[in-house]
Amino acid sequence: MDRFDEGRHGALGPVLITGGAGFLGRFLAARLHAQGCQVSVLDDLSCANSTFDCAALAPAGIRKIRGSVFDRALVERLVAAHPVVVHFASVVGVEETVSRTLATIENLNGTINVVRALTRDHVAMFGSSADVYGAHSHVYDRAMREDDLFVYENGRVNRWVYPHVKTLEENLVGNSAARSVVVRIFNSYGPEMDYPAPKRVIPHFIDCILGGRALLLSGDGAQRRSFCFVDDMIDGFVAVLGHASKRAGGPSSECFNLGHPEPIAIRDLAHLMIGCALEAGLIERPLPVVADRFTYSQPFDDRWHRMPDIGRARQALGFAPRVPLREGLARTLAHYGRLQRECAAASA
Repeated sequence: MDRFDEGRHGALGPVLITGGAGFLGRFLAARLHAQGCQVSVLDDLSCANSTFDCAALAPAGIRKIRGSVFDRALVERLVAAHPVVVHFASVVGVEETVSRTLATIENLNGTINVVRALTRDHVAMFGSSADVYGAHSHVYDRAMREDDLFVYENGRVNRWVYPHVKTLEENLVGNSAARSVVVRIFNSYGPEMDYPAPKRVIPHFIDCILGGRALLLSGDGAQRRSFCFVDDMIDGFVAVLGHASKRAGGPSSECFNLGHPEPIAIRDLAHLMIGCALEAGLIERPLPVVADRFTYSQPFDDRWHRMPDIGRARQALGFAPRVPLREGLARTLAHYGRLQRECAAASA
């Protein structure tokens, strides 16, 4: 897919990104700023990995606001000043959502504040998750399509609180006054993700590799997931915003899967990352990969598969991820290897 150009995707006005100090928010802010957009990021910095002190947000032209989407008056002022709103603010990480169900559900309050402030003159993009499909592969033997049914276990299984909240947020945004787009994100990864506190599988594996420890699997690791390099994901976000900005004014809503269509079993991902680390000289010998050793505070069935059908995004947006998994992992490992060396030098 070509990089964003106004001729195809339409010019954007000032953009507000909630949760903009997080992994995807900061890189989207940097890309939009580089393309001449006025960008403001709102973040309460409550996540250990969220920071304004990063290269992506360093340009003086990116306005950084420390505050919460739970502050209704602040949200109303900011949304009124920005015709384009990207809502990424959310609890992050499976364990966070399993162990902090109330905080996860309370995220709805922030989304309600954003939605109430939107008007028919706004373009809004909501960052949802592939999690909304739940245990999809127990019913469908194929990639996930935007109009498929969601498949969850019973309400006692905390794992499904987060996707329940995301589906409610999708409904709120989709029924807002804005021209809205929901993007269901399938496992984006890349440099700076979940640093310094690993929350998701690739950062967890990187932490183990750099620490010379065994890579632990949930179950036997046969479950397949899809992983999309951050540059490709940001391409998709920018294309979505351009697409929505060209639609006629007034309430309307669309939904797109964004991710890499080629899945990999988690145990194969672990071995691939070990191979990349060996090639990069980050480790001297292969590390063990151990099944049935990674656990959460509440056990749940993790044997389902997850991969996106991106046909709708390919047709409407020209979305087509270009970075192969091995290349993206090598680039990501190289970044964390440099960080490790810099930390070692600083402490010497």
